[in-house]
Amino acid sequence: MKNKFLKKLYPAVILLAVVTAFSACKKDDIDESGSANVKVVNASPNSSAQGFYLASKTVVQGGLDFGDNSDGYISVNSGNNLQLEFRNEGSSTAYATGEYDLDKGRYYTVFLAGSGQTARVKAYADDLTVPSSGKAKIRFVHLADAAPANVDIKTSGGTTLAANLAKDNASNYLEVDPGVLSLEVFAAGQTTSLANFDLSAFAQGKIYTVYITGSTAESIAVKQVSHN
Repeated sequence: MKNKFLKKLYPAVILLAVVTAFSACKKDDIDESGSANVKVVNASPNSSAQGFYLASKTVVQGGLDFGDNSDGYISVNSGNNLQLEFRNEGSSTAYATGEYDLDKGRYYTVFLAGSGQTARVKAYADDLTVPSSGKAKIRFVHLADAAPANVDIKTSGGTTLAANLAKDNASNYLEVDPGVLSLEVFAAGQTTSLANFDLSAFAQGKIYTVYITGSTAESIAVKQVSHN
């Protein structure tokens, strides 16, 4: 009797497990009751002008050239396993795709990074807490395929701002004095600078992401995005 019961029970358990697994992995599992906010950045050096799409819906029609970002944040669907997609302007096929969870009420910056076969979508949650009085707040994102896998970022005076930052990762936020910031980028633990960069003046009370990009050693560049 017991064995007959178990034989009947096992298929039901397996079916439930399959259904649960399918639900957990469902693409574009949109939260119909909420929204998130995204800033979109083209950090792909060799790309043409891009559009951006989320869960197959148009977010940015096009016009994002390398180094461009969307004006302010754009309200989008929140949810799990959302398909984020960059397309060449005017194309219906993806140049690069990624899958991310976007939490209700949160803010994110979404980057197109890399070029050609290395093109990819990376998304990072933003902290829009206002910096201390008289300070600006920055973080660093390493998106440069031509740079070492891990880098140190320092001021021209030798102060370390981000240590051992891995490719496709973001550093913690830190506060800096307003004004022009001169940076040097090093392979992690090394003392020979890959390049020197002067960034536009940071303003007090503002929040920035500084990203490293470049598909060749000669094209490594540092750019900044303002969040407020």
